[in-house]
Amino acid sequence: MVTRFLLLVAALAIASMGRALAAIDDPPSGLIASSTSLAKVRALYAKDHDHERTRAATIIEEWRLTQDRMSGTYHVFRLGKDERDITLLGPLFFEGGVHNGTRWQQTRNGITYTYSGVHEARDARSESAWLTDPGSREVRLIGESVPLNAYVVEIDPAGGRREWRFLDKRTANIVRREYVQKGRRYTIAFDDYRTFDGIPEPSRVRTTDSLGNERDLSLLSRTLDLTPDPHDVDIAPNRRTLVEFPAGITNVHLPIRVVNGLCVVKVHIGLKDYDFLLDSGAAGIVIDPSIVDDAHLETYGSRVGATIGTFSETTGIVPLMAIGALRMRAVVARVVTVPFRLDERTHITGLLGFDFFLDTIVHVDLDHGIANAIAPGSFKPPADAAVIPLALDDRTPVVRARADTVTGRVVLDTGANRSVFTPPFASRADIAFDPATANAQFRGLGGTGTAETVRLKSFDIAALPLFDPVVDVSNANLGAEDIDGTAGTDLLHAYDLFFDYRTAALYVRRSRKGPA
Repeated sequence: MVTRFLLLVAALAIASMGRALAAIDDPPSGLIASSTSLAKVRALYAKDHDHERTRAATIIEEWRLTQDRMSGTYHVFRLGKDERDITLLGPLFFEGGVHNGTRWQQTRNGITYTYSGVHEARDARSESAWLTDPGSREVRLIGESVPLNAYVVEIDPAGGRREWRFLDKRTANIVRREYVQKGRRYTIAFDDYRTFDGIPEPSRVRTTDSLGNERDLSLLSRTLDLTPDPHDVDIAPNRRTLVEFPAGITNVHLPIRVVNGLCVVKVHIGLKDYDFLLDSGAAGIVIDPSIVDDAHLETYGSRVGATIGTFSETTGIVPLMAIGALRMRAVVARVVTVPFRLDERTHITGLLGFDFFLDTIVHVDLDHGIANAIAPGSFKPPADAAVIPLALDDRTPVVRARADTVTGRVVLDTGANRSVFTPPFASRADIAFDPATANAQFRGLGGTGTAETVRLKSFDIAALPLFDPVVDVSNANLGAEDIDGTAGTDLLHAYDLFFDYRTAALYVRRSRKGPA
Protein backbone atom coordinates (compact mmCIF):
# COMPACT_ATOMS: atom_id res chain seq x y z
CA MET A 1 0.00 0.00 0.00
CA VAL A 2 1.36 3.40 -0.94
CA THR A 3 1.49 5.83 1.96
CA ARG A 4 0.67 9.41 1.07
CA PHE A 5 2.09 12.36 2.98
CA LEU A 6 -0.01 15.41 3.59
CA LEU A 7 0.50 18.69 5.36
CA LEU A 8 -1.80 19.62 8.22
CA VAL A 9 -1.10 22.89 10.00
CA ALA A 10 -4.47 23.02 11.77
CA ALA A 11 -2.79 21.01 14.46
CA LEU A 12 -1.30 24.31 15.65
CA ALA A 13 -4.65 24.90 17.31
CA ILE A 14 -5.93 21.31 17.67
CA ALA A 15 -3.73 19.28 20.02
CA SER A 16 -3.48 15.74 18.70
CA MET A 17 -2.66 13.72 21.78
CA GLY A 18 -5.34 11.06 21.67
CA ARG A 19 -3.02 8.13 22.42
CA ALA A 20 -2.10 9.65 25.78
CA LEU A 21 -5.65 10.65 26.66
CA ALA A 22 -6.53 7.47 28.54
CA ALA A 23 -3.66 7.92 30.99
CA ILE A 24 -4.20 11.59 31.69
CA ASP A 25 -7.94 11.06 32.14
CA ASP A 26 -7.54 8.59 35.00
CA PRO A 27 -8.85 9.52 38.47
CA PRO A 28 -6.26 10.78 40.97
CA SER A 29 -4.13 8.04 42.47
CA GLY A 30 -3.31 7.28 46.10
CA LEU A 31 -6.79 7.89 47.50
CA ILE A 32 -8.26 6.04 50.46
CA ALA A 33 -11.91 5.18 51.04
CA SER A 34 -14.04 7.80 52.79
CA SER A 35 -16.36 7.10 55.73
CA THR A 36 -18.54 10.16 55.10
CA SER A 37 -21.14 10.80 52.40
CA LEU A 38 -21.36 13.15 49.44
CA ALA A 39 -24.36 14.85 51.04
CA LYS A 40 -22.30 15.76 54.10
CA VAL A 41 -19.44 17.07 51.96
CA ARG A 42 -21.88 19.22 50.00
CA ALA A 43 -23.43 20.55 53.19
CA LEU A 44 -20.01 21.47 54.59
CA TYR A 45 -19.18 23.30 51.36
CA ALA A 46 -22.52 25.12 51.22
CA LYS A 47 -22.07 26.49 54.73
CA ASP A 48 -19.51 29.12 53.68
CA HIS A 49 -19.28 28.94 49.89
CA ASP A 50 -22.64 28.31 48.26
CA HIS A 51 -23.90 31.87 48.02
CA GLU A 52 -23.31 34.92 45.86
CA ARG A 53 -22.41 38.46 46.80
CA THR A 54 -25.44 40.71 46.59
CA ARG A 55 -23.85 44.11 47.15
CA ALA A 56 -23.38 46.36 44.11
CA ALA A 57 -19.62 46.59 44.42
CA THR A 58 -16.56 45.94 42.29
CA ILE A 59 -14.01 43.42 43.52
CA ILE A 60 -10.54 44.57 42.50
CA GLU A 61 -7.61 42.18 42.75
CA GLU A 62 -3.93 42.65 41.97
CA TRP A 63 -1.74 39.56 41.70
CA ARG A 64 1.94 38.92 41.15
CA LEU A 65 2.23 36.60 38.14
CA THR A 66 4.93 34.17 37.06
CA GLN A 67 4.29 32.31 33.81
CA ASP A 68 6.31 30.96 30.89
CA ARG A 69 9.53 31.94 32.73
CA MET A 70 8.44 35.58 32.79
CA SER A 71 7.18 37.79 35.61
CA GLY A 72 4.44 40.37 35.67
CA THR A 73 1.10 41.34 37.15
CA TYR A 74 -2.49 40.21 36.78
CA HIS A 75 -5.36 42.61 37.56
CA VAL A 76 -8.99 41.50 37.95
CA PHE A 77 -12.16 43.61 38.07
CA ARG A 78 -15.44 41.83 38.94
CA LEU A 79 -18.83 43.53 39.01
CA GLY A 80 -21.79 41.18 39.29
CA LYS A 81 -21.33 38.57 36.56
CA ASP A 82 -19.05 40.82 34.51
CA GLU A 83 -15.28 40.57 34.68
CA ARG A 84 -12.20 42.12 33.10
CA ASP A 85 -8.73 40.59 33.46
CA ILE A 86 -5.56 42.52 32.53
CA THR A 87 -2.22 40.74 32.17
CA LEU A 88 1.21 42.33 31.93
CA LEU A 89 3.82 39.61 31.45
CA GLY A 90 7.32 40.74 30.61
CA PRO A 91 6.88 43.03 27.57
CA LEU A 92 3.50 41.48 26.72
CA PHE A 93 0.09 42.95 27.47
CA PHE A 94 -3.27 41.28 26.90
CA GLU A 95 -6.80 41.27 28.32
CA GLY A 96 -9.98 39.25 28.51
CA GLY A 97 -13.31 39.04 30.26
CA VAL A 98 -17.07 38.72 30.18
CA HIS A 99 -19.46 41.62 29.58
CA ASN A 100 -23.25 41.20 29.60
CA GLY A 101 -22.76 37.51 28.83
CA THR A 102 -20.35 38.13 25.93
CA ARG A 103 -16.90 36.61 26.24
CA TRP A 104 -14.01 38.57 24.81
CA GLN A 105 -10.24 38.63 24.56
CA GLN A 106 -7.64 41.10 23.39
CA THR A 107 -4.62 39.46 21.77
CA ARG A 108 -1.01 40.23 22.57
CA ASN A 109 -1.07 42.33 19.39
CA GLY A 110 -3.80 44.53 20.82
CA ILE A 111 -6.82 43.42 18.75
CA THR A 112 -10.09 42.59 20.54
CA TYR A 113 -12.55 39.89 19.51
CA THR A 114 -15.55 38.09 20.97
CA TYR A 115 -16.19 34.36 21.07
CA SER A 116 -19.00 31.99 21.94
CA GLY A 117 -17.62 30.30 25.06
CA VAL A 118 -18.26 26.74 23.93
CA HIS A 119 -15.51 25.36 26.19
CA GLU A 120 -16.59 27.46 29.16
CA ALA A 121 -20.05 25.94 28.77
CA ARG A 122 -18.50 22.61 29.76
CA ASP A 123 -17.22 24.14 32.99
CA ALA A 124 -20.63 25.68 33.65
CA ARG A 125 -22.31 22.27 33.32
CA SER A 126 -19.81 20.79 35.78
CA GLU A 127 -20.40 23.59 38.27
CA SER A 128 -24.15 23.20 37.90
CA ALA A 129 -23.87 19.46 38.54
CA TRP A 130 -21.87 20.12 41.70
CA LEU A 131 -24.44 22.58 43.04
CA THR A 132 -27.61 20.63 42.14
CA ASP A 133 -29.46 17.68 43.71
CA PRO A 134 -27.15 15.66 46.01
CA GLY A 135 -28.58 12.51 44.48
CA SER A 136 -27.16 13.29 41.06
CA ARG A 137 -25.15 10.43 39.57
CA GLU A 138 -22.94 12.96 37.81
CA VAL A 139 -21.15 13.76 41.09
CA ARG A 140 -19.44 11.12 43.24
CA LEU A 141 -17.35 11.11 46.38
CA ILE A 142 -14.50 8.82 45.30
CA GLY A 143 -12.27 8.93 48.37
CA GLU A 144 -9.92 11.03 50.47
CA SER A 145 -6.43 12.39 49.97
CA VAL A 146 -4.30 11.85 53.08
CA PRO A 147 -1.50 14.32 52.11
CA LEU A 148 -4.02 17.11 51.50
CA ASN A 149 -6.45 16.05 54.26
CA ALA A 150 -9.19 16.45 51.67
CA TYR A 151 -12.31 14.78 50.36
CA VAL A 152 -12.07 14.04 46.63
CA VAL A 153 -15.18 14.51 44.50
CA GLU A 154 -15.45 13.49 40.85
CA ILE A 155 -17.73 15.60 38.66
CA ASP A 156 -18.56 14.15 35.26
CA PRO A 157 -21.82 15.52 33.81
CA ALA A 158 -23.10 14.82 30.31
CA GLY A 159 -21.71 17.49 28.01
CA GLY A 160 -19.56 18.86 30.83
CA ARG A 161 -15.95 18.55 31.87
CA ARG A 162 -14.72 15.61 33.87
CA GLU A 163 -12.86 16.95 36.88
CA TRP A 164 -11.81 16.15 40.42
CA ARG A 165 -12.11 18.59 43.32
CA PHE A 166 -10.22 18.20 46.58
CA LEU A 167 -12.10 19.81 49.48
CA ASP A 168 -10.42 20.44 52.82
CA LYS A 169 -12.04 18.14 55.40
CA ARG A 170 -12.38 20.93 57.98
CA THR A 171 -13.35 23.99 55.90
CA ALA A 172 -14.49 22.50 52.55
CA ASN A 173 -12.24 25.04 50.82
CA ILE A 174 -11.21 23.69 47.42
CA VAL A 175 -7.49 23.09 47.78
CA ARG A 176 -6.92 21.35 44.47
CA ARG A 177 -8.66 20.86 41.16
CA GLU A 178 -7.68 18.48 38.37
CA TYR A 179 -9.19 18.29 34.90
CA VAL A 180 -8.39 17.46 31.29
CA GLN A 181 -8.65 19.99 28.49
CA LYS A 182 -7.43 19.65 24.91
CA GLY A 183 -5.41 16.57 25.65
CA ARG A 184 -3.63 17.97 28.72
CA ARG A 185 -4.08 17.28 32.41
CA TYR A 186 -4.24 20.48 34.44
CA THR A 187 -3.74 20.72 38.19
CA ILE A 188 -4.65 23.88 40.10
CA ALA A 189 -3.60 24.25 43.73
CA PHE A 190 -5.40 26.84 45.90
CA ASP A 191 -3.76 27.99 49.09
CA ASP A 192 -3.74 30.64 51.84
CA TYR A 193 -7.50 31.19 52.07
CA ARG A 194 -8.67 34.46 53.62
CA THR A 195 -12.25 35.55 54.25
CA PHE A 196 -13.21 38.48 52.05
CA ASP A 197 -16.69 40.02 52.16
CA GLY A 198 -17.92 36.91 53.97
CA ILE A 199 -16.53 34.33 51.55
CA PRO A 200 -13.22 32.42 51.78
CA GLU A 201 -10.94 33.29 48.84
CA PRO A 202 -7.48 31.87 47.99
CA SER A 203 -4.45 34.15 47.98
CA ARG A 204 -2.16 31.77 46.14
CA VAL A 205 -3.07 29.87 42.95
CA ARG A 206 -0.63 27.62 41.11
CA THR A 207 -1.49 25.91 37.82
CA THR A 208 0.58 23.19 36.15
CA ASP A 209 -0.14 21.05 33.11
CA SER A 210 1.03 17.61 32.02
CA LEU A 211 3.65 19.20 29.71
CA GLY A 212 5.38 20.91 32.62
CA ASN A 213 4.12 24.46 32.05
CA GLU A 214 3.49 26.48 35.20
CA ARG A 215 1.51 29.59 36.16
CA ASP A 216 1.82 31.04 39.65
CA LEU A 217 -0.35 33.80 41.14
CA SER A 218 0.31 35.45 44.51
CA LEU A 219 -2.20 38.00 45.79
CA LEU A 220 -0.92 41.53 46.35
CA SER A 221 -4.25 43.16 47.20
CA ARG A 222 -7.99 42.50 47.17
CA THR A 223 -10.38 45.42 47.71
CA LEU A 224 -14.07 46.17 47.44
CA ASP A 225 -15.18 49.34 45.64
CA LEU A 226 -18.64 50.27 46.98
CA THR A 227 -19.02 53.02 44.33
CA PRO A 228 -18.52 50.83 41.29
CA ASP A 229 -17.77 52.20 37.83
CA PRO A 230 -19.41 49.97 35.16
CA HIS A 231 -16.66 50.99 32.72
CA ASP A 232 -14.17 48.98 34.78
CA VAL A 233 -15.57 45.83 33.18
CA ASP A 234 -16.15 47.17 29.66
CA ILE A 235 -14.89 45.26 26.64
CA ALA A 236 -11.48 46.73 25.85
CA PRO A 237 -11.26 48.55 22.50
CA ASN A 238 -8.46 47.73 20.07
CA ARG A 239 -5.20 49.23 21.27
CA ARG A 240 -4.00 49.83 17.73
CA THR A 241 -4.23 48.95 14.06
CA LEU A 242 -2.02 45.96 13.34
CA VAL A 243 -2.44 45.63 9.57
CA GLU A 244 -1.65 48.97 7.89
CA PHE A 245 -2.93 49.71 4.38
CA PRO A 246 -1.31 52.26 2.05
CA ALA A 247 -2.99 55.68 2.09
CA GLY A 248 -6.13 55.69 -0.06
CA ILE A 249 -6.01 51.93 -0.76
CA THR A 250 -8.49 49.53 0.85
CA ASN A 251 -7.95 46.31 -1.12
CA VAL A 252 -4.49 44.79 -1.42
CA HIS A 253 -3.59 41.70 -3.46
CA LEU A 254 -1.35 39.50 -1.34
CA PRO A 255 1.86 38.24 -2.97
CA ILE A 256 0.93 34.56 -3.02
CA ARG A 257 1.57 31.48 -5.07
CA VAL A 258 -0.31 28.23 -4.63
CA VAL A 259 1.99 25.29 -3.87
CA ASN A 260 0.52 21.84 -3.18
CA GLY A 261 -2.87 23.50 -2.73
CA LEU A 262 -1.60 25.98 -0.10
CA CYS A 263 -1.30 29.77 -0.20
CA VAL A 264 2.38 30.67 0.17
CA VAL A 265 2.82 34.35 1.01
CA LYS A 266 6.02 36.32 0.56
CA VAL A 267 6.78 38.18 3.82
CA HIS A 268 9.70 40.62 4.14
CA ILE A 269 11.42 40.83 7.54
CA GLY A 270 14.69 42.66 8.09
CA LEU A 271 16.77 42.20 4.94
CA LYS A 272 15.17 39.00 3.65
CA ASP A 273 12.02 37.57 2.10
CA TYR A 274 10.45 34.50 3.68
CA ASP A 275 7.77 32.03 2.66
CA PHE A 276 4.81 32.01 5.07
CA LEU A 277 1.54 30.09 4.84
CA LEU A 278 -1.67 32.11 4.79
CA ASP A 279 -3.06 29.96 7.55
CA SER A 280 -6.51 30.39 9.07
CA GLY A 281 -5.82 27.27 11.13
CA ALA A 282 -2.94 28.91 13.02
CA ALA A 283 -3.95 30.42 16.35
CA GLY A 284 -1.52 33.33 15.95
CA ILE A 285 1.42 34.58 13.93
CA VAL A 286 4.29 32.10 13.99
CA ILE A 287 7.93 32.56 12.97
CA ASP A 288 10.71 30.00 12.73
CA PRO A 289 13.81 30.47 14.93
CA SER A 290 15.83 31.04 11.74
CA ILE A 291 14.04 34.39 11.35
CA VAL A 292 14.98 35.28 14.94
CA ASP A 293 18.61 34.56 14.09
CA ASP A 294 18.58 36.36 10.73
CA ALA A 295 16.88 39.50 12.08
CA HIS A 296 18.69 39.44 15.46
CA LEU A 297 15.41 39.48 17.38
CA GLU A 298 15.13 39.20 21.13
CA THR A 299 12.92 36.43 22.51
CA TYR A 300 10.94 36.30 25.73
CA GLY A 301 9.97 33.43 28.00
CA SER A 302 9.56 29.79 27.08
CA ARG A 303 6.96 27.07 27.33
CA VAL A 304 6.15 23.63 25.91
CA GLY A 305 3.48 23.47 23.23
CA ALA A 306 1.85 20.44 21.65
CA THR A 307 0.10 19.41 18.47
CA ILE A 308 0.94 15.99 17.05
CA GLY A 309 3.86 16.00 19.48
CA THR A 310 5.49 18.44 21.86
CA PHE A 311 7.79 21.33 20.96
CA SER A 312 9.55 24.26 22.59
CA GLU A 313 8.03 27.69 22.11
CA THR A 314 9.08 31.22 22.94
CA THR A 315 7.89 34.70 21.95
CA GLY A 316 9.47 37.29 19.69
CA ILE A 317 8.56 40.81 18.64
CA VAL A 318 9.16 41.60 14.96
CA PRO A 319 9.75 45.35 14.39
CA LEU A 320 8.35 45.32 10.84
CA MET A 321 6.71 42.77 8.56
CA ALA A 322 5.93 43.74 4.95
CA ILE A 323 3.39 41.72 2.96
CA GLY A 324 3.20 43.35 -0.44
CA ALA A 325 1.88 46.85 0.21
CA LEU A 326 0.78 46.00 3.76
CA ARG A 327 2.82 46.75 6.86
CA MET A 328 2.64 45.28 10.36
CA ARG A 329 4.77 46.80 13.12
CA ALA A 330 5.92 45.49 16.49
CA VAL A 331 4.31 42.12 15.77
CA VAL A 332 4.15 39.74 18.71
CA ALA A 333 4.80 36.27 17.27
CA ARG A 334 5.17 32.74 18.55
CA VAL A 335 8.66 31.37 17.86
CA VAL A 336 8.37 27.69 16.94
CA THR A 337 10.38 25.48 14.61
CA VAL A 338 8.29 25.22 11.41
CA PRO A 339 9.17 21.91 9.70
CA PHE A 340 7.26 22.29 6.44
CA ARG A 341 8.96 22.08 3.04
CA LEU A 342 6.43 22.07 0.19
CA ASP A 343 8.87 21.58 -2.68
CA GLU A 344 12.54 22.06 -3.48
CA ARG A 345 12.31 25.85 -3.39
CA THR A 346 9.58 26.39 -0.81
CA HIS A 347 10.61 26.08 2.83
CA ILE A 348 7.89 27.50 5.06
CA THR A 349 9.36 29.66 7.83
CA GLY A 350 6.22 31.22 9.25
CA LEU A 351 2.43 31.13 9.55
CA LEU A 352 0.28 34.19 8.93
CA GLY A 353 -2.57 33.27 11.22
CA PHE A 354 -5.16 34.59 13.64
CA ASP A 355 -3.98 38.14 14.36
CA PHE A 356 -3.66 38.91 10.65
CA PHE A 357 -7.12 37.53 9.87
CA LEU A 358 -8.53 39.38 12.88
CA ASP A 359 -7.45 42.86 11.77
CA THR A 360 -8.50 42.69 8.13
CA ILE A 361 -10.99 40.95 5.86
CA VAL A 362 -9.18 38.07 4.16
CA HIS A 363 -10.45 36.91 0.77
CA VAL A 364 -9.19 33.53 -0.46
CA ASP A 365 -9.96 32.11 -3.92
CA LEU A 366 -7.69 29.10 -4.24
CA ASP A 367 -8.88 27.99 -7.66
CA HIS A 368 -7.81 31.31 -9.14
CA GLY A 369 -4.70 31.64 -6.98
CA ILE A 370 -5.96 34.89 -5.43
CA ALA A 371 -5.81 36.22 -1.90
CA ASN A 372 -6.71 39.75 -0.84
CA ALA A 373 -6.66 41.80 2.34
CA ILE A 374 -9.56 44.24 2.53
CA ALA A 375 -9.75 47.13 4.98
CA PRO A 376 -12.65 46.26 7.31
CA GLY A 377 -14.35 49.66 7.06
CA SER A 378 -14.61 49.40 3.29
CA PHE A 379 -15.78 45.80 3.01
CA LYS A 380 -19.04 45.16 1.20
CA PRO A 381 -20.03 41.48 1.14
CA PRO A 382 -20.65 40.04 -2.32
CA ALA A 383 -24.35 40.10 -3.13
CA ASP A 384 -24.31 36.46 -4.26
CA ALA A 385 -22.48 35.12 -1.19
CA ALA A 386 -24.11 33.18 1.61
CA VAL A 387 -23.21 34.20 5.15
CA ILE A 388 -22.68 31.76 8.01
CA PRO A 389 -21.47 32.37 11.58
CA LEU A 390 -17.90 31.75 12.69
CA ALA A 391 -16.92 30.64 16.18
CA LEU A 392 -13.47 31.85 17.24
CA ASP A 393 -13.08 30.11 20.60
CA ASP A 394 -9.68 28.59 19.79
CA ARG A 395 -8.57 31.50 17.58
CA THR A 396 -9.47 29.48 14.52
CA PRO A 397 -12.61 29.80 12.32
CA VAL A 398 -15.13 27.08 13.17
CA VAL A 399 -18.38 26.56 11.26
CA ARG A 400 -21.25 24.10 11.37
CA ALA A 401 -20.61 21.76 8.45
CA ARG A 402 -22.40 18.66 7.24
CA ALA A 403 -20.59 15.46 6.30
CA ASP A 404 -22.96 12.90 4.84
CA THR A 405 -25.84 12.73 7.34
CA VAL A 406 -24.45 14.58 10.38
CA THR A 407 -23.49 18.12 11.28
CA GLY A 408 -20.41 19.01 13.29
CA ARG A 409 -18.07 21.82 14.30
CA VAL A 410 -15.31 22.00 11.70
CA VAL A 411 -12.26 24.27 11.45
CA LEU A 412 -11.80 25.94 8.05
CA ASP A 413 -8.05 25.72 7.60
CA THR A 414 -6.30 27.37 4.66
CA GLY A 415 -3.00 26.04 6.08
CA ALA A 416 -3.89 22.36 5.57
CA ASN A 417 -4.02 20.71 2.17
CA ARG A 418 -6.01 17.71 3.35
CA SER A 419 -9.16 17.41 5.47
CA VAL A 420 -9.10 15.27 8.61
CA PHE A 421 -12.05 14.25 10.80
CA THR A 422 -12.22 12.62 14.21
CA PRO A 423 -13.27 8.98 14.71
CA PRO A 424 -16.33 9.92 16.83
CA PHE A 425 -17.59 12.22 14.08
CA ALA A 426 -16.96 9.58 11.42
CA SER A 427 -18.88 7.06 13.51
CA ARG A 428 -21.83 9.43 13.89
CA ALA A 429 -21.83 9.94 10.14
CA ASP A 430 -21.79 6.15 9.63
CA ILE A 431 -18.56 6.39 7.62
CA ALA A 432 -16.89 3.00 7.30
CA PHE A 433 -13.32 3.22 8.54
CA ASP A 434 -10.77 1.01 10.26
CA PRO A 435 -8.08 2.84 12.27
CA ALA A 436 -5.81 -0.18 11.91
CA THR A 437 -5.56 0.37 8.15
CA ALA A 438 -4.23 3.93 8.27
CA ASN A 439 -2.74 4.75 4.87
CA ALA A 440 -1.99 8.47 5.13
CA GLN A 441 0.22 10.67 7.27
CA PHE A 442 -0.35 14.25 8.36
CA ARG A 443 2.15 16.61 9.89
CA GLY A 444 1.75 19.26 12.53
CA LEU A 445 4.17 21.16 14.69
CA GLY A 446 5.98 18.60 16.79
CA GLY A 447 5.39 15.43 14.79
CA THR A 448 3.21 13.38 12.47
CA GLY A 449 -0.01 11.40 12.76
CA THR A 450 -1.71 8.71 10.70
CA ALA A 451 -5.18 8.48 9.21
CA GLU A 452 -7.34 6.37 6.95
CA THR A 453 -8.56 7.80 3.66
CA VAL A 454 -12.31 7.51 3.11
CA ARG A 455 -14.83 8.84 0.62
CA LEU A 456 -17.81 10.89 1.79
CA LYS A 457 -21.09 11.03 -0.05
CA SER A 458 -21.15 14.79 0.48
CA PHE A 459 -19.64 17.69 2.39
CA ASP A 460 -21.59 20.89 2.82
CA ILE A 461 -21.10 24.38 4.19
CA ALA A 462 -23.56 27.21 3.57
CA ALA A 463 -25.89 24.86 1.64
CA LEU A 464 -23.23 24.52 -1.08
CA PRO A 465 -22.55 20.78 -1.16
CA LEU A 466 -19.58 18.94 -2.60
CA PHE A 467 -20.19 15.37 -3.71
CA ASP A 468 -17.96 12.31 -3.29
CA PRO A 469 -14.99 14.11 -1.69
CA VAL A 470 -12.05 12.14 -0.34
CA VAL A 471 -11.03 12.97 3.24
CA ASP A 472 -9.12 11.35 6.09
CA VAL A 473 -10.16 10.00 9.47
CA SER A 474 -7.48 10.21 12.13
CA ASN A 475 -6.58 6.90 13.74
CA ALA A 476 -6.86 8.57 17.15
CA ASN A 477 -8.99 11.28 18.68
CA LEU A 478 -7.44 14.61 17.66
CA GLY A 479 -7.46 15.68 21.29
CA ALA A 480 -9.47 18.84 20.63
CA GLU A 481 -12.54 19.85 22.55
CA ASP A 482 -15.77 20.44 20.69
CA ILE A 483 -14.12 20.11 17.27
CA ASP A 484 -15.09 17.34 14.85
CA GLY A 485 -12.45 17.90 12.22
CA THR A 486 -10.61 20.22 9.87
CA ALA A 487 -11.60 21.17 6.34
CA GLY A 488 -8.43 21.80 4.38
CA THR A 489 -7.82 23.29 0.96
CA ASP A 490 -8.71 20.00 -0.76
CA LEU A 491 -12.32 20.95 0.09
CA LEU A 492 -12.02 24.73 0.41
CA HIS A 493 -10.71 25.21 -3.13
CA ALA A 494 -14.29 24.71 -4.31
CA TYR A 495 -15.35 27.90 -2.50
CA ASP A 496 -14.67 31.61 -2.75
CA LEU A 497 -14.22 32.68 0.90
CA PHE A 498 -14.31 36.01 2.74
CA PHE A 499 -13.26 35.73 6.40
CA ASP A 500 -14.71 38.55 8.54
CA TYR A 501 -13.61 37.95 12.10
CA ARG A 502 -14.88 41.39 13.25
CA THR A 503 -18.46 40.24 12.89
CA ALA A 504 -17.66 36.51 13.33
CA ALA A 505 -18.99 35.81 9.84
CA LEU A 506 -17.89 33.88 6.77
CA TYR A 507 -19.12 34.94 3.35
CA VAL A 508 -18.96 32.05 0.94
CA ARG A 509 -19.92 31.33 -2.63
CA ARG A 510 -18.98 28.55 -4.98
CA SER A 511 -15.80 29.10 -6.92
CA ARG A 512 -16.48 29.55 -10.60
CA LYS A 513 -13.95 26.81 -11.30
CA GLY A 514 -15.21 24.58 -8.46
CA PRO A 515 -17.59 21.64 -8.86
CA ALA A 516 -21.21 22.42 -9.49
